[in-house]
Amino acid sequence: MAHEQPRRPGRPPAGGEDKRERILTEAIALFARSGYAATSLADVAQAAQISKAGLLHHFGSKGSLYSAVLEWRDTRDAGALTSATDVWQQLDNFADLMDRNAEDPAMVGLYMAMAVEGTHSGHPAHTWLTDHFTRAVDTLTAGFERGKIDGAVHPDAPSRDLARSVVALADGIQLQWLTVTSPDQEPVRMGDQIRQLTELIRARWAI
Repeated sequence: MAHEQPRRPGRPPAGGEDKRERILTEAIALFARSGYAATSLADVAQAAQISKAGLLHHFGSKGSLYSAVLEWRDTRDAGALTSATDVWQQLDNFADLMDRNAEDPAMVGLYMAMAVEGTHSGHPAHTWLTDHFTRAVDTLTAGFERGKIDGAVHPDAPSRDLARSVVALADGIQLQWLTVTSPDQEPVRMGDQIRQLTELIRARWAI
């Protein structure tokens, strides 16, 4: 069964029925631009054109709002790795996900902001960040290991090291992509970078 991408929170007009969705949309933009500490519930409420009390009706605290944003992001991206039938499709799907990310600068900015802030152990995103990396590396590692069993990957392939290399490239290339702010700068094609690494891995370790 094909994995369905969760719908991106839209921007319903003020007074629209889905206030929760509107709050999430504005929170994503503000957390991406200003980070967790510098974004207040009042900022989000103002952007969403709702009272602070109305916001707290849907999200009881700033922490719960941030958790909802993190959960939405993970749900959005989960199928790229988990819906594939083999590791090569996993990597192809990952490259396609990076192409989609290039059409959504706010989400790339949000992820990088969370990645930087989440390195601090006391930050609300810290547990999410460590779990995020663990899941990504574990999922790709399992894909390479299944490939060995299926005869598609050389038995000597360093599965976990390869998985970490893919995840590291994905994070680094998103950061580089965010620095391209002028047409005069060399473009960064995130999906193509993942595809190039995939071809190198295939050339060395595919059977």
